[in-house]
Amino acid sequence: MNQIYERNINVAVAWKDESEIITRASMLDLNHHIVVELTIDLHSEMISDANAQMTKVPYGICQFTLSNIKKVIGMKIERGIQKQLIDALGHSDGCTHLVDLAMEAIRLSANVMLGLTKVGAEWFNRTVSEEEQIKLVKPILKNTCLPFKDN
Repeated sequence: MNQIYERNINVAVAWKDESEIITRASMLDLNHHIVVELTIDLHSEMISDANAQMTKVPYGICQFTLSNIKKVIGMKIERGIQKQLIDALGHSDGCTHLVDLAMEAIRLSANVMLGLTKVGAEWFNRTVSEEEQIKLVKPILKNTCLPFKDN
């Protein structure tokens, strides 16, 4: 294979305090270095703060889209959030990469929130068998993927 281009996207979640997490999604390639950081309240499941940085972009005008990130504050992490993100961060006055990074941050945040608020420590520190883990989580993730397929 004669590689032409590579893009790396990384997402990480950390505690801000006992009731909030911070999720940081970054993109790095030959033309971009962009970071989106979302603070999420675990009780309300809402974005309580949002920031973005563009260290490297192909065009100076791209920087004008950064202020859009504040539009996601107050969004609840639930079905339909992808359309809300597209409307807030994308389209002709936005940046598709901010949309992508915010969505990646939301996806991982939702997974972590599920573990923290609905499953508990078992989500992160498996002490039961795979079968027991699937049985524990299946009511929450029913039909989302093969392990949780309803028979």
